[in-house]
Amino acid sequence: MKVVRIGVEEFSEFLQGVDDPLIQDPETYLRWLDKLGSLPVFWCSGGVGLGYLGLKEGGRLLGALKLLRVRVFFYEGGAWRGVKERGEVREVFLSEWKPENLSLLLTKAADLFSGHGLSVFGVSEWKPEAWSLLERCGLSPYARSVLIGWETGKPIPKEGNPRVSIRPASRSSLGELRRIQRESWGFFIPPNPKYHRVFIAYLDGQAVGSIYLNPLTGNIDYGVHVAAKFQRRRIGAALLRFAQQYFKKHGFRQMYVIRVLRALGKVNEADRTALSFYLNCGGRILREYRGFRVKVRRRRLRIPPLKEFINQLPE
Repeated sequence: MKVVRIGVEEFSEFLQGVDDPLIQDPETYLRWLDKLGSLPVFWCSGGVGLGYLGLKEGGRLLGALKLLRVRVFFYEGGAWRGVKERGEVREVFLSEWKPENLSLLLTKAADLFSGHGLSVFGVSEWKPEAWSLLERCGLSPYARSVLIGWETGKPIPKEGNPRVSIRPASRSSLGELRRIQRESWGFFIPPNPKYHRVFIAYLDGQAVGSIYLNPLTGNIDYGVHVAAKFQRRRIGAALLRFAQQYFKKHGFRQMYVIRVLRALGKVNEADRTALSFYLNCGGRILREYRGFRVKVRRRRLRIPPLKEFINQLPE
């Protein structure tokens, strides 16, 4: 077996045999992932594409992955100290999940990253069969995220607050958005007009919630936000219902939201609350992403399965 560079066409053709609901059409799937690149999330953030690698034997493709150069975001400083850019391996696929096959691909990837001046790299992986193999190859988990989805043709089971009105934001709404997000999760990420259609929820004339809808991806970027003192009043459900109808009108069969979990070995209360809201509103966990990297001092860390999260979630 040998590892060689391959083109996107060969990579896409290899994905034809993957049994996953999100990969019914590989080309559409890869375009969707590229469009998610506007988000500062470890497994989908945009970067400079460095090509694709394939594992071949006798001319037959047995595995493939994607290589990128990505920036290190401010919130990742603990995992990538002193590094402004790093390598990133995504969309690893193998016909047989054997440690030797994965090791061959990652060794070649490390060499290529080094040739581009990237001394460290991470691997983002959503397939459970790969997680233990990555640890056997010397990598350790450092990040965790969940992709949640709704079918736009199925009603959201939670009713929204009938007193809520939802209106498009304007330039003069920036102060309201800032206040809502800071009261919701403690900080503010301004919208990007290139990607976001911004809406604000008003309760009795007061701005209490907000959403950034991305018409390129069907994603609610950065999630649903409701000011803390107005939570548990079905304002979030009203925003979700509005978002679902918006994406349905724009031709999406699914709507998505991404949640980056704040801890690996425990259930953070903020994540419990957010997951509870999305799942009780009919969302389904489509994928769990884990980020891996090489650690100088490796230690085994028990990561509780998502079903333990779900079983413990409050109603």
